[in-house]
Amino acid sequence: MSSFGTYGIAYSGMYVNQASLAVTSTNLANVDTTGASRVRVSAVDKTTITSGGTTMGTGVSVESITRARDKYLDSTYRTQNADCSYDSVKSGNLEYIDEILVEYDSGTTADSTTDSTTGSSGVQQEVNSFFTAWSTLSTDSSSATNRDAVVTAGTSLVSTLTSIDKQLQQLQTDAVNGAKDGVDSLNDLAGQVADLNQQISKAEVNGTEASYLRDQRDVLLDNMSALANISTSESSGTLQVTLDGATLVNGSKANKLVIDGSGTTTDPLTVKWADSKGVATIKSGSIGAYLEDADQTDYETIDSSSIPYDSKTTGTSSISTMRQQINDLITTLAVKVNALQTAGVDSNGEAGQDFFTTVDASQPLSITNIQVSTKLTADASKLVAGSSSTDSDNTIANKIHDLASDTTLYQSDGLAVDITGFYKATTTWVGTAGDTAASNYTTQTSLVTQIDNQRQSVSSISLDEELSNMMMYQKAYTANSKVLSTIDSLLADLIKDLG
Repeated sequence: MSSFGTYGIAYSGMYVNQASLAVTSTNLANVDTTGASRVRVSAVDKTTITSGGTTMGTGVSVESITRARDKYLDSTYRTQNADCSYDSVKSGNLEYIDEILVEYDSGTTADSTTDSTTGSSGVQQEVNSFFTAWSTLSTDSSSATNRDAVVTAGTSLVSTLTSIDKQLQQLQTDAVNGAKDGVDSLNDLAGQVADLNQQISKAEVNGTEASYLRDQRDVLLDNMSALANISTSESSGTLQVTLDGATLVNGSKANKLVIDGSGTTTDPLTVKWADSKGVATIKSGSIGAYLEDADQTDYETIDSSSIPYDSKTTGTSSISTMRQQINDLITTLAVKVNALQTAGVDSNGEAGQDFFTTVDASQPLSITNIQVSTKLTADASKLVAGSSSTDSDNTIANKIHDLASDTTLYQSDGLAVDITGFYKATTTWVGTAGDTAASNYTTQTSLVTQIDNQRQSVSSISLDEELSNMMMYQKAYTANSKVLSTIDSLLADLIKDLG
C-alpha cells in the first residue's frame, strides 16, 4: 500500500478516536445528570482492498453514535413501576384506615389484642357501654340517672362512629382529588412527550441520534408509568404511547384525558377521552388505585328488610368497604332498637318513639344521617323501658340489652355473628388486608429496584470507566498522529533523496 494510503488509515484512526474522546467528554459532563444514558461510538472497518494477493484495510470510520439502552428493561420497568405505585396507594390507604381505628379503639390495633395507652374510648367500648346502660336501666327504670345514662351512651356511640366515618369520607375525598391530579399530570407529561417527539424527529432527520432528547423523553415516560399502565412502541422514528391499547401519544399529537363525576355514590368518577368521550381504562398506577378507592359502589343504605345485611370485604375500595361496615353496625342496631322502643310506652304512659332518628328527614337512616332523638336528649323520661309505664316493667330494656348477643342481626362475609363478632371481623379484615397490601408494596418495590439496577448497569455513566476510556482514546489518537508524523518524515526524506 502506498504511503498516501497509510496516511489515510492513520487519519481515519485520529478522526474516530477524536469522536470517541468527544463522546467520553459528554458522558463525563452528564455523570450526575438525572436520566442521562451513556453514549457510545460504534466504529467499523472501512472497505478493504486487495493488492498482490494481500488483503488490507483502508482504515476505520464512525458507524453511529448511540445511547446504551435496553428497550426490554425499560418496558419491564414501566410495567412494574405502575404496579408499584398502585400498591403504594392501596397500602397507604389501608394503613390510614388502621390508624383511624387505633385512634378510637382504646389503643388496640386492628391486628392486635394487646392494650396500650394510645386511646381512651374505642368502638367496642362504646358498644359495651351502650348495652351496659340498658342493663342498668332494666334494674331500675324509675331512676332518672339510669335513663340519662342510656341517652348519653347512645349519643357517645353515634358520635364515635360518625367521627370515624367523617375521616373515612375525607380519605375518600383525597382519593378523588388524587385521581384528578393524576390525570392532570398524565396529560401534562403526555404533552411534553409529544413535544419531544417532534424535536427528536427534527434533530434526527440526518440519521443521527438525538441522545439527550431521548433521555429526557425516557424520564417522562418513567414518570408516566407511575401514574398509569402505559405501553410504548416506536416505528420509523415515531413514538406511540398507549393506555390499555388506546393511543395517548402518537408522534407530535397527545390525546387529552378528562375526569367526569364528583366521586359520589350517584356520580362516580370516570376517566374519558376528551375527543371521543369514550371511557379510558386505567388499571394500575396511582391513578388506577385512586379511582378504585374513590369508588363508592359498595356503599349503600340499609333498611329493615335488608337485615341481616351481608357485609362483604371483597370490594375494590377499602374505604367504601370500611364505611359500609360502620354503616351496617350502627344502622342495624338503630333499626332493632327503634322497633323495640316503638313497641312499648314511656314512663308517662305515652307511646314509645324512635331512639335513633335521622338528621335530615328526607334522607334514609345511615351513618351519615343519624342521631339520638332530640326529644330523648331533651327529656329522658320519654325513653321506653317496658311494655307498660309501671316501674317494674323492664321487658323492653332487657330485650335491647339482649341484642348484644343476638347472632341473627349481623353477617360478615356470609358468617352470622353478634355485634361484637361483627366489629372484630371488621378490624381483623383491616389488619389482614393492610398486611397483605404492605407486603405487596414491599415486594413490588424490591422488584422495581432490581429492574432499575439492571437498567442502570446498561445505561448509567461510570466515572471510572469513562476516565479509563479517555486515556485509551487519547493514547490511540497519539499513536495515529505519530503514524502521520512518521509518514511525513519518510516522505520528506524521499523528496530530499530524489532532490
